[in-house]
Amino acid sequence: MTTKDYPSLWGFGTTKTFKIPIEHLDFKYIEKCSDVKHLEKMLCVLRSGEEGYYPELTEFCEKHLQALAPESRALRKDKPAATAASFTAEEWEKIDGDIKSWVSEIKKEEDKMHFHETETFPAMKDNLPPVRGSNSCLHVGKGKYSKRPTKKKTPRDYAEWDKFDVEKECLKIDEDYKEKTAIDKSYLSKIETRIETAGLTEKEKDFLATREKEKGNEAFNSGDYEEAVMYYTRSISVLPTVVAYNNRAQAEIKLQNWNSAFQDCEKVLELEPGNVKASSRRATTYKHQNKLQEATEDLSKVLDVEPDNDLAKKILSEVERDLKNSEAASKTQTKGKRMVIQEIENSEDEEEKGSERKHEDGSGDKSKISFLFRLCKILPFYMMSWLSFSIFFLALPCKFTSQLHSSFS
Repeated sequence: MTTKDYPSLWGFGTTKTFKIPIEHLDFKYIEKCSDVKHLEKMLCVLRSGEEGYYPELTEFCEKHLQALAPESRALRKDKPAATAASFTAEEWEKIDGDIKSWVSEIKKEEDKMHFHETETFPAMKDNLPPVRGSNSCLHVGKGKYSKRPTKKKTPRDYAEWDKFDVEKECLKIDEDYKEKTAIDKSYLSKIETRIETAGLTEKEKDFLATREKEKGNEAFNSGDYEEAVMYYTRSISVLPTVVAYNNRAQAEIKLQNWNSAFQDCEKVLELEPGNVKASSRRATTYKHQNKLQEATEDLSKVLDVEPDNDLAKKILSEVERDLKNSEAASKTQTKGKRMVIQEIENSEDEEEKGSERKHEDGSGDKSKISFLFRLCKILPFYMMSWLSFSIFFLALPCKFTSQLHSSFS
């Protein structure tokens, strides 16, 4: 090792922290220095010991800095934790008395609690072991024993696995997930849908409407569509904008409120005719309201402006498919249908029985009625009109009906 490996302390070089020249760490320089910040830095370096420990130089620097800036932060020192020796005898007696009184009060409260428990459950005192580390006994109320949750019985062999119902277990898991993810929506009733804007400037209204709209966007992104509708409504009450109406329409579509979504789309198109998003969302409402022709018109307008809109293409294909199905169904309804005529025999038998009861006295009339009914059974369906004709002639005198009978025979 040569002398070059040991640079002179006063020749050259700077400190690692703050880059202070080594020659400044001297009694004469510190005594002449009036720069408070530079003195604070030098004091920090001397205290750190990175250039060696010099207690006298450090103390000299502290005194000079205190003379220049008594309130300097560099002069602050951490006070050690207080002990009994840090206080006077009177102060320590007062602190000790407060602590002892507090401990005695806590013990009295504990004794009262244990006394009430022994009075409530005297029979269990002898049956339970004492609490570890104390003389008092453990007191447990009747019927309050904690039960461990029963573990699910997992199948152990192939026969049990055959009996295992997978669908039932999946339903249980889904129900548990729904219960955990269920959100209490009662707080929505506390949110006012309108905000008072009296006395607000245009900039304040714009800021307030934007803030409420952003709240609605956050709720929409997290899947709380009802809350999103509330905040969009608040934004619209402050300052009606196209974006707020458009976003509320999308939230209403998610909630399947087709009429409300349609009205919001109409409002957007009034404020900004040709709005692509509003036309696309109105087409969605038309589709679910079974207004397929109107939906087709809106979607064709959207595709004229944005030919690469995949969502519009998808909805248009669905609407065209529904249109074809509805046209096919209407054609099948307009076609003629064959009517099947069934012959009801029971009613005829009842009429025969009724006619026989009416004409029990006249045997000639009875044979005539039976003949007419047999004749109606033989004739084809297009000759059924003769039935009314023959029944009409039953009321005529027996002479005329006998002539009619002879003419048919």
